[in-house]
Amino acid sequence: MGASRELWPDEYTVFNILYDKFLFWSIIVGLFTFAWLIIAILRYREGIEPVGKEEIKVGTFPKERHHFDLELAWFVGPTILVIWVTILAFGSMNIVWGEVAELQEDEDAFTVEVNGLQWYWDFYYQDALTWEDVETGHNVTWDTTSGLSIDAGEGAATAAITWGSNTESLDLSNQTTMGELFNEMIFQSVDILDAEGNVLHRWQHLPVEHKMSGDLIIPCDTNVLFNIHSMNPERESNFDATNTYQGVQHAFWLQEWGMKEDAVPGLEGGTWMYVQPNEAGTFPIRCAEYCGKEHSLMKGQVEVVAKEGMTCDADFGIYFDNKELRE
Repeated sequence: MGASRELWPDEYTVFNILYDKFLFWSIIVGLFTFAWLIIAILRYREGIEPVGKEEIKVGTFPKERHHFDLELAWFVGPTILVIWVTILAFGSMNIVWGEVAELQEDEDAFTVEVNGLQWYWDFYYQDALTWEDVETGHNVTWDTTSGLSIDAGEGAATAAITWGSNTESLDLSNQTTMGELFNEMIFQSVDILDAEGNVLHRWQHLPVEHKMSGDLIIPCDTNVLFNIHSMNPERESNFDATNTYQGVQHAFWLQEWGMKEDAVPGLEGGTWMYVQPNEAGTFPIRCAEYCGKEHSLMKGQVEVVAKEGMTCDADFGIYFDNKELRE
């Protein structure tokens, strides 16, 4: 993202601004249209004839009722309105899609490859993510020098630990450390549990090329890039280039941020979109393009989390560069 971009509160995000402006002009047009409709109903209802005017006959247009200026205004006014809302829409498209190429060169951007199949999503991490729940009263430290250390707060009983294909359970009343060193190349996770087995605190490291299916985890306060494919042949071991079936059209839709992009079968390099999540939480993933008999079941969840040692900043989002658009 360019250095000149200013982070404004959520009410100035691109989608809220567009919604407010489109809603404003829709109300104006609606009020004018219904007002004229009511006037016409009352004035020209059956049995009522305007004073001093000849009777209106079907198939004829009385010349004395002709008003060039009024007709011209009726044409010019809506034309100007359509041009104005089109400019607003194109402005948002330039912001949302026009900066993808720039973000692809941004070392701070977080990239996930999305592969649409029938009928689910596969996600491949192009950047590593280490994240942890915040404000739970617990803390996990896993580093390359001293290994794993758990600072367990009130109610913690055990810790379920995974590193690669290995798992272990620690009784936190007796042991809060483990000598296994942090390895950025493998999946690692720690779940702190209470006596009933309920999860109190989570810590995870998702390495590069880690795969998730259906559900997805992304960091907040970060430009998150999605490289979107439909049945990417580089990911499908059973892909046959001679086969007539090479995937179908999907559309990766993140409703929370109003973002949707097509997954086009056979398109080299795929398509791209990005979001800037600014709030932790779990939000829906949907396919917005009919892709077969189980299209309605092609859904999942995206969880927005805080990177390890950080919290989510509520003033981060997708914003207009031009302040005039919010005035």
